[in-house]
Amino acid sequence: MRELPADFFRAPYAFYQELRSDGPVHQIRLRNGVRAWLVVDYDAAKAVLRHPDIHKDPHSATGARARQVGAGASGVTSANNRLSHHLLNADPPRHSRLRKLVTPAFAPARMDALAPRVAAIADELLDGIADATGPVDLLDAYAFPLPITVICELLGVPVEDRARFRAWSAAVADMSMSTPEGMRAATNAVVNYFDGLVALRRTNGLGDDLISQLLTVTDDGDRLSHDELISTAFLILVAGHETTVNLISNTVLALLTDPPRYRALHDDPTGIPALVEEMLRYNGPVNIATLRYSTAPIALGGTEIPAGELVLVALASANRDERHFADPTALDPDRASSHLAFGHGIHFCLGAGLARLEARIALTRLVARFPRLRLAVEDDDLRWRESILIRGLLDLPVDPAGAPAMR
Repeated sequence: MRELPADFFRAPYAFYQELRSDGPVHQIRLRNGVRAWLVVDYDAAKAVLRHPDIHKDPHSATGARARQVGAGASGVTSANNRLSHHLLNADPPRHSRLRKLVTPAFAPARMDALAPRVAAIADELLDGIADATGPVDLLDAYAFPLPITVICELLGVPVEDRARFRAWSAAVADMSMSTPEGMRAATNAVVNYFDGLVALRRTNGLGDDLISQLLTVTDDGDRLSHDELISTAFLILVAGHETTVNLISNTVLALLTDPPRYRALHDDPTGIPALVEEMLRYNGPVNIATLRYSTAPIALGGTEIPAGELVLVALASANRDERHFADPTALDPDRASSHLAFGHGIHFCLGAGLARLEARIALTRLVARFPRLRLAVEDDDLRWRESILIRGLLDLPVDPAGAPAMR
């Protein structure tokens, strides 16, 4: 039984490389004591992500949850249960039904139409950074408020509530790092909030926002139930900003530790789309994909995962698998893209197009506005989130005027 090393959240890649050298799947114990099977190589990850005996619905995996987590330890409440009725926690045929109802909200044309508004939000935030004297936390000043503002406007929820959304997201999105009490408080708050928001739409009339669209969407008379609606809205809120926040900040960090690359993109930003795609592989925003459960014994590379077990897919490890990617530790925007950063199979991220759009615009505007941007701390002083789900920084101190890093 392997355990996560002390420096896992800061530097997971050496641990993943060690695991891959010993096989594609390993039993591990998480910091909260939960035991799971961790899939670390590319081919095994793709196989698990599309395997019919690997399920997402926690209600169909009570054996695994009862043995490994337990109702009390998991923080399960009626509110928590009400937040589980979205497509990320569903298996076919229910998943197919939900995805069919939700997919129109993320039509490519609708996402592309957001570009001018995303650029306007980026420029407004960059104005604030330009007015600052001294170092700025780029995560708080730019990488977080840009996507949360976009997703709040899409959903039709007040942007001034974004601080609460951030706290709820941190508590609910990553079970492995949350206390039962924290999960209960956050899930109750989320359910109450979205219950109230939906009630307002029903009372005051619908608009052109996503919640209004989800309230009215139908397919041959089928529509989302109330619990499906509020859990889907919360999933969109969380997934709609978490990925982009960390994609932006991880990419900026990579650029600031490679000043010639940063200057080259300032001079010619046409390379930014390719850089974003490579960053999704190189140091993407999702470390380990959300929980899955084996419903039958599964053989992977000579190891059998029994039925009724928790299964985790390390996307960050798969994306650096030396058997699939040449020189995987190098940041190479010219390589052909075949990463798993947005998943694979039926649960491929619906918001991938929006994340790419926001990251491209955010980086293009940033490098154009601040050609001398530099880190305001040493690389070793950066703090990483202690999350198995998210690969991202707690803060990113920068100097917009390009002063040397503080020592």
